[in-house]
Amino acid sequence: MQNTHLKTDAAGVASDLYMIPFQLGSDLVLKSVSNPAFKTKTTIYGAVPGRVIIIEEPLFSVNDRFAGLSLEFVCAYLHGNHLFKFKSKFIKHLFKNVIGIAYPIDVERVQIRSNTRIPVNIETEVVLGTRDRTISGRMADISEGGCLLELPRSIYTQSGSQFKLSFILPDTRSIYNLACTVMRVRHLSDKIIVGLRFSGPPQAIMEVEKFCKLYVTALALEASPDTYS
Repeated sequence: MQNTHLKTDAAGVASDLYMIPFQLGSDLVLKSVSNPAFKTKTTIYGAVPGRVIIIEEPLFSVNDRFAGLSLEFVCAYLHGNHLFKFKSKFIKHLFKNVIGIAYPIDVERVQIRSNTRIPVNIETEVVLGTRDRTISGRMADISEGGCLLELPRSIYTQSGSQFKLSFILPDTRSIYNLACTVMRVRHLSDKIIVGLRFSGPPQAIMEVEKFCKLYVTALALEASPDTYS
């Protein structure tokens, strides 16, 4: 990974300084500075460079509102293959469930690997080919483009075979009938390990991508010390 520190336009006027490429509706992950155990995610509603980022008021727990828990926090935002990390602070409530937080002056940009493999342990319902036969497998890792699946040794499959998967992601997103193509097969003494590439439908792939992006973003807040301000 490659890290770069960038200066944003603190005055809010046009310049050659860097602006974070926020996309409306994207996730922003936050961690309290005063209590790092408090972590959550929220939705970006807009931004005025150099002045304010507009977000949905996040919850660090079911019963506690955001502003009462942490006035200063670390943020992580994923855009393409770049992760942006910065400190911010609560400014004010704008209207119901919407708040303004400070636009950062200093930003750490981290280049990350695309299709990062995320270790998981997910019970998976597998439909083999066009047959109406369903078996149970275990998903060992997942990325935006595919996954690694463990199946009983008695199952026969080969490169090019078609599967459909149904499972629940760790963040409780439910995925149904995710079409996959077998890319590789490894035979072990007690099971087979199958590498799969996702092929559709688009909505199911989009849900997997959202989970993977959120995981990578949250992991980045724990992976390195907060040396920026």
